[in-house]
Amino acid sequence: MKGNLKSTLTRTGRKKIMENIDSNVLKPKTISELLENKFFIRHYQRGYRWTSQQVLQLLDDIDSFIPREVPGKPDKKTFYCLQPIVLKKLKTNSIPDRMMEGEWYEVIDGQQRLTTIYLILQYINEFWTGRQKKNLFEIDYQTRENCVEFLQKIKVNSDDITVDINKENIDFYHISKAYQTIRNWEHNYQDLHSGKLLDSAEFQSKFLTYSKIIWYEVKNNEDSEALFERLNIGKIPLTNAELTKALFLSEDSFKELGHEEKQLRHFEIALLWDEMEHKLNEQDMKFWSFITNKKRKDYDTKIELILDLIAGKKDGEKDPLFTFLHFNKQQSLAKIWSDIELFYHTLLEWNSNRDLYHKIGYLIACNNVGKWKKPHLNKLINYSMTHSKDKFNEKVTKEIKKSIACNITELRYPEHNDRIFNLLLLFNVETYRFSKSIDEFYPFKQHKDNCWSLEHIHARNSEGLDKTKQIQWKQWLELHLPVLRELGENGEMGEQSEVNAVISEIEKYNNDQLTWNRFSDIFDKVNDFLTCNAEQMDIESDGISNLALLSQPDNAALNNSVFEVKRREVIRLDKEGSFIPVCTRRIFLKYYQNSDSTTQNFFWAPEDRQAYLKELTETLENYMDLNATEEDNDN
Repeated sequence: MKGNLKSTLTRTGRKKIMENIDSNVLKPKTISELLENKFFIRHYQRGYRWTSQQVLQLLDDIDSFIPREVPGKPDKKTFYCLQPIVLKKLKTNSIPDRMMEGEWYEVIDGQQRLTTIYLILQYINEFWTGRQKKNLFEIDYQTRENCVEFLQKIKVNSDDITVDINKENIDFYHISKAYQTIRNWEHNYQDLHSGKLLDSAEFQSKFLTYSKIIWYEVKNNEDSEALFERLNIGKIPLTNAELTKALFLSEDSFKELGHEEKQLRHFEIALLWDEMEHKLNEQDMKFWSFITNKKRKDYDTKIELILDLIAGKKDGEKDPLFTFLHFNKQQSLAKIWSDIELFYHTLLEWNSNRDLYHKIGYLIACNNVGKWKKPHLNKLINYSMTHSKDKFNEKVTKEIKKSIACNITELRYPEHNDRIFNLLLLFNVETYRFSKSIDEFYPFKQHKDNCWSLEHIHARNSEGLDKTKQIQWKQWLELHLPVLRELGENGEMGEQSEVNAVISEIEKYNNDQLTWNRFSDIFDKVNDFLTCNAEQMDIESDGISNLALLSQPDNAALNNSVFEVKRREVIRLDKEGSFIPVCTRRIFLKYYQNSDSTTQNFFWAPEDRQAYLKELTETLENYMDLNATEEDNDN
């Protein structure tokens, strides 16, 4: 690629592109490394506003952090990472009304953290260091000329407990309140920690040596106020993705390369970075929905999903910078970027391969079952890179088998819901994969836009209805009346008479006289009329031959309806454009019914259930062991 770039890009073109590529400086720095610096807060920033809760959270996080040895590097330990501070070097005499000697940094984002760190350092000097006072970093505020002096003199009163809460201005008020919070935290430490004493020396070590802040220094030509608005007013914080990008495109990256080669490497990275972000933002969401179950709207920068997957970030991870820190601690930037490229291009290949798209897409969308946990995407990619295609396909097939390992005839709702869900999802996905009449791939986007439930194709009892909600009973009767009337009109003479008697009974109680006992009696009569072979239906009601995937509003009356009522609802939803899984649609359109069957559409008959089960088992025969047990997916 480098050779092609050199031959196709003019020197002027490369220069123009490189001017737009980030060359900021980004590095973690310990609190001790901040002590020699000078920071300036410009007028566009609001004053100090951290609450007691935020100050306490920082103190508790540092106190509870335990530095541990980095595996394979006994001379290094893990560190507690604070959120970034965004800085820009101030030009000489850029603040006309200030006498500022030496090198100063304008704080564009992070002044709240910096001020709190200063207050903790001030407290350490006041209470714990004796004569060995720390030289604190300098911090000045454009809108508060006396703030430097105020910070330097803030202290606890002679009673050794209280701090004078300064109300001269709102900034001094919040700063003095924060200092009081720090004093209260130590003073009450023993009571709040079951008699444990605070080890001040250990806390200092964790704070000064094993706490790091992400130093993010932007270029001098950056518009400070515009960047501040983007980070704060626009509510777009520095993300793991932005920090990781800066890691690759900073002035300090790829030092082993010559200047021209380094620029080309930066260009390659910036180009692919934009390509990945665009791909993940595609309107049809096919690629996004294939690789994850997460909501795209939850990611301000979509490429962060890819980075999270590579870093192995787990759901519930508390460290907001987990992903960036994963990449930052690696030794070789070239190796890291190579891994990102490989990960992305492998996903692209799978996304366009009909077999792998459906098989891996299923593994991502399915449920964990028992001790079996679906494989992490990163591990699948690593396996594919170290094994032949045949071995990789065997691996994927084996994982799918584990996801549905069971004796299908023993599955029952609701005891085995996760296994049943996996079987029905796989049935739908494999139907797409094998179909010669469906060109499209299974629409994981529409699938993941819905909340799915296992629905009885024909509901035989009223257990899902609330005995205290009369409105549900009436809704159920309203749904079934049209079907009863059609049955009464088209049935045999004796059947017509019985059906019409039930219809009259329903109409009689079309008011508040309807009780649960009366409704239960009518429910049973209606269900008996609309059930084919009731005895066998009772036996098979909770088996997989009477279950389908349905997504619909939470409607207890509909959920507990007979086949024909649900069939009409599915047709209505399908006409409105709702996503109905292909196999669910075929069930209610009697697709699996034998051509010579004379069963009416009104009924979900034994032969319908048998035909459905036969189609399901034949479609999944490559994954299914009819003699398997639940324990098999633990092996």
